[in-house]
Amino acid sequence: MLRIAAVPLFLYLFSLEGISSYWIALVFVLTGITDILDGRLARARNQVTRFGVLADPLADKLIMLAAIISLASRGNVPMWVAGLLVVKEVALIIGAGFFLVSKSKVTPASRLGKSATVLLYVGVTGSILGIAYSVYLVLLGVGVSLIAGLDYLRQALQR
Repeated sequence: MLRIAAVPLFLYLFSLEGISSYWIALVFVLTGITDILDGRLARARNQVTRFGVLADPLADKLIMLAAIISLASRGNVPMWVAGLLVVKEVALIIGAGFFLVSKSKVTPASRLGKSATVLLYVGVTGSILGIAYSVYLVLLGVGVSLIAGLDYLRQALQR
């Protein structure tokens, strides 16, 4: 749960005046790398657990929401974009909690959801670093994320 612990560090670094954006981006990118490594390691060792299937996306959502809200607070990303992502992610977190309590089958991450994550990581990293037009990748990532969220809802309702 290193990624969950990275959220306060990310927020702290983002709040500091005069800190290089490279440090903030480094913490953010490292959370993405640990996400990939953690998932591969769990699958390779056949240690995929119900807790991990739920906690892993929660960690992803927390760091992404921290980043998007931080960027929106500085005007690097439109506030409405952050709002859309917050509503979608909170809905998915509540849905995951429902599945945990009801012991229903958890819907695994789809290719669409993973694509949204990649777009968001690249766009947010670029936005943190001040790279021009990165916000468009964030917008695309949020759009794909919303479509993936609707697809998860469709799958959950079919069960």
